[in-house]
Amino acid sequence: MIFNGSCNTQLFEAWVKQFLIKELKPVQIVITDNASFHNSQRTKELLESAGCKVVFLPPYSPDLNIIEKFWAHMER
Repeated sequence: MIFNGSCNTQLFEAWVKQFLIKELKPVQIVITDNASFHNSQRTKELLESAGCKVVFLPPYSPDLNIIEKFWAHMER
């Protein structure tokens, strides 16, 4: 799924439902940051209904977010 612009809850939920859930296996852990569109109850329910656990990174913890390390490397 490719889109131009910013993400919102509706778009993220569609991606979870159409793509992510199909790739997940029960008991897998989905780790997300605290972006507002990651925190919807519906998103959590979709992932839990697939047998997955949702874990949120602590606020303001870029050291735990792998993508932040990638962006830092790209900026060099």
